[in-house]
Amino acid sequence: MLINYSECLGWFYRRYPEKIKDYIQSVSLKQIQCKQWLVKELRQIPSEFNNVHLYGGWFGYPLIDILDRAYNIESLTNIDCDHDAILVNKRFSKEYFNHHFVNYSKLSVEQYAGNFKNIDLVINTSSEHMPHLPDLIKNKKYRKSCVFALQSNNMFHLDEHTNCVNSHEELAEKSGLNNILYSGKLDLDNYERYMVIGLF
Repeated sequence: MLINYSECLGWFYRRYPEKIKDYIQSVSLKQIQCKQWLVKELRQIPSEFNNVHLYGGWFGYPLIDILDRAYNIESLTNIDCDHDAILVNKRFSKEYFNHHFVNYSKLSVEQYAGNFKNIDLVINTSSEHMPHLPDLIKNKKYRKSCVFALQSNNMFHLDEHTNCVNSHEELAEKSGLNNILYSGKLDLDNYERYMVIGLF
């Protein structure tokens, strides 16, 4: 799969040279570690996740690639109000990874509404950028067995991080989830990454 990422890098640089640092950050070692940690803990849950909502999924990769290796994904919708990020995600999924199960929404997560009883798994690895989960899902209907996986961090010093937390316990409390299946942290060089997986 390395050739896929090499091709993605080449296309991204030609299309968005001014944003090349964003792409490099999206596939950095820390990003990959956090996504692998997420899927590792999801694999401990005796469920087969086929239909996924990805909140604020940015360019989509490498997370979609890692999920596809672990599960038989039938549909995955990346909901991100960054229109350029969605265009990048479309290019990557269709041209370089052949992931035709990927769908897209350019709405904000708050605006994305509907009845989603078919969704098995909701992932938000960008919780620090948006309101807490109860506010995000108040106009959405998920089935009771839907699993929610959230990641956040304690990088309060970044302006774009509007909703950081100090611990995985705080993330769990603010998530509103009633049945916590996993809660923990990942120590990185200069910050901590927190994760909570659970059900309502």
